[in-house]
Amino acid sequence: MTDATASGRNDRGEWRPEGKIAVPPINHWPPRPGAVLRWLFRFPGYLWPLNAFWLGITLVTWTWLTPELASMKSLELWWIALLLGRNLGFILLLYGGLHLYLYVFELQGKSFRFTLKPLATDSGRFLFRHQVRDNMFHALVSGVLVVTGYEVLTYWGFANGTLGYVDAGASPLLFWGWFVALLILAPVVHSAHFYFAHRLLHVRFLYRKVHVLHHHNVEVGPWSGLAMHPVEHFLYFSTVVVQWLVALHPVNALFQIHIAVFNAATAHTGFEKLKIGERLVIDGGSYFHYLHHKYFECNYGGNLASLDKLFGTFHDGSDEAQAAMRRRLRAIREAEGNS
Repeated sequence: MTDATASGRNDRGEWRPEGKIAVPPINHWPPRPGAVLRWLFRFPGYLWPLNAFWLGITLVTWTWLTPELASMKSLELWWIALLLGRNLGFILLLYGGLHLYLYVFELQGKSFRFTLKPLATDSGRFLFRHQVRDNMFHALVSGVLVVTGYEVLTYWGFANGTLGYVDAGASPLLFWGWFVALLILAPVVHSAHFYFAHRLLHVRFLYRKVHVLHHHNVEVGPWSGLAMHPVEHFLYFSTVVVQWLVALHPVNALFQIHIAVFNAATAHTGFEKLKIGERLVIDGGSYFHYLHHKYFECNYGGNLASLDKLFGTFHDGSDEAQAAMRRRLRAIREAEGNS
C-alpha cells in the first residue's frame, strides 16, 4: 500500500490520503477536553459543515415539508404519500446530484478519487447488468419504502403519546438541554449503531443471504450507499429506534433518520473530498469505509465512534494495519478449521 501517496497514484490507479486514518479525540483515553472542544467547533470538524448542513435540512423539512403532528394521529394515506414523495425527492436530489457531478459530468475530474476503475456496466453481479441502475433500483424502491416506514411510525408514535414528546413549557431547561444534547450526539449514535448492525450483517448466514448485495459494490459511487437488501435497509435505518427510546421531540428522530440517509451517500462517493470550484473543498468522502468495501473484514462502523479500534477490526490504511488484518483473518480461519 505504500506505493500510493497523496501526490500520486500507484500502478493500479489507486490513490489514498496522506498518513494514517486517525480516530477523533472523543475516542482518546484519558479524555482530552481541549482537543474535543477544538474538534467540535473547528471548520471543518464535527459540527461544521456537513452535520450542521444536515441539521439545517432537517429543520426545514420539519417546518415546511412535514404535516402537523396532530394530523398524524391516525395512519392516513395522504400524509404517508406526502412523506414518501418527499423522501424520494431528497434521495434523487442528493444521490443523483452527486452521481451527476462526480461521474457523469466529472466536474471534479479524478481529484481525490480512490480508484480509476469504472463503475460496472456489464456485470452479472447487478440487476440489469449495470451497477448504477441496480443501485438506483434498490435505493429508490426498498430504501425509500423502509425509511419512510420508520418515519411514519415515528410521527404516529409521537402524535399518540406512545413516544416521549413533552411540552417544552413544562420544564424548558430539561427539554431544550436534552433536545440539543441529542442533536449533537446523533452522529455518534449513528456511528455506534452502524457498527453493531454491520457486524451482525457479516455473520455468515446474513452475509450470504442479505449483505452480499451491498458488497457487490467493490468500487463504489453515491448510489451504492443505499444499494441494500430490504432486510439490511430495515437494520440500517433502525438507528432511529434509539431516538424512540430517549428523544423528547420528533425532530431528534428525524435528524437521526436524515443522518443515516445522507451519510450513506457521502460515505460511498468513491472520493475522499468534494471540490466545488477551486477553493471550496469539503470532507465528503470516507477512505475509512472505502477500505471496508475493498477488504470486507475491517472498518465495520463509522470512524466517529471507533468501535473498530476497541474490537480490533480497525484499518488505518497503513501497511502495518494491512498485515495485522491478514494475521487476524488467518487466526480466524485456523480456529474454524480446528473446531
